[in-house]
Amino acid sequence: MFILDHSTKMNISRDVFDQKPFFIKQGALQAWGVFLTKRVDLSRVRELYSFSNFFAELCFNKVTGKPTCACSFSSSQRIELYLEELNLTELSTTDLK
Repeated sequence: MFILDHSTKMNISRDVFDQKPFFIKQGALQAWGVFLTKRVDLSRVRELYSFSNFFAELCFNKVTGKPTCACSFSSSQRIELYLEELNLTELSTTDLK
C-alpha cells in the first residue's frame, strides 16, 4: 500500500515496492525518489535513487535509452559500485565554479 503524507513524500516498504509492476516502480522513483547519481556499464545506464528506507536502480538500455528494469536493494555492496566511479577531484572543482 502506498501512503502519501502532507509533504508529498512516498512512504513504501521495499517488499511492497518490489511487488509493483515496472511502470509503477518507474513512475514512483521518478516522482518521489531522490536521484543520487548514475553509472554506465556495458549495456545499461543505471540511475541510483534513494527511496523511503532503501535504494533502487532505474536501468535504461544504453543504445535505445528505453527503460528496462527497476531493482531495489539495501546492500552497501551495490552502492560501492557507484562510489568507485566518482571522481572527487572533478566534484570539488565543480563546486568552486
